[in-house]
Amino acid sequence: MASLLLIATEAQELVKQLPEARHQVLQDALAELCEAHWQILRGPQPTTRLAQTLWSITPPLADLLIDLYATGDTRLNDVLPRNDLARELALLVLAEIQHGNEFGVHIAHEPMKAFETVPPPVSWLNRIAALLRGTLDAPHLHHHKRHDALWKALAVITSHTKRLDLPAVLLVVYYLTESPVQPDGAAGAALEKLRHDVEDVGIRFLKIQNDLIHFEQHHHPHKPVRTRQLGELLLEIRQLWLS
Repeated sequence: MASLLLIATEAQELVKQLPEARHQVLQDALAELCEAHWQILRGPQPTTRLAQTLWSITPPLADLLIDLYATGDTRLNDVLPRNDLARELALLVLAEIQHGNEFGVHIAHEPMKAFETVPPPVSWLNRIAALLRGTLDAPHLHHHKRHDALWKALAVITSHTKRLDLPAVLLVVYYLTESPVQPDGAAGAALEKLRHDVEDVGIRFLKIQNDLIHFEQHHHPHKPVRTRQLGELLLEIRQLWLS
């Protein structure tokens, strides 16, 4: 992954023609638009615990911005004239750096660079739209033999939840560290099915403590991994979902 210093430099280059005193105002306006877009996209509050959790966690702001761009939302023109996607993403990059959201930075940086001089293809925009709406078909990534068990377990989680962002997946992992309970209807059965499928690829999550995820791999204790490592694996999985 590119260093945050390099990414910040590239983003600053894209927004250098904007008055520096306006950067914070524009960043806040874009973030507010994205948050409001999620309030609409996510629909009514679901009833099950897992679904409520995913409903309450805002997906990456970059994805929401891209969806606003794809739908031609005129409010973007109120923030930046001519709906300049790369420049809008650059502002989000700087906002995510400011908030310490490393993986939000990388998610915004990739399309910022890719579409600086060319528009994004419609097929890619459609995949982002489907991902946000939970309708994107999940690739069968956990069957890939070249990946280790933890990577496959994350692939299983993303397939079940249709979420590729670290905050959402971390909370799902937390639920999987809890002791199994007798399934209570379809909701409980769904969580236990997810637990079964994760264990089927060789992973049993034990606890999350001090930024470390403790787990067993093929019934043996494994060295804990940091949440940052999970984020890096999720970025790999995200690329495969959107390719």
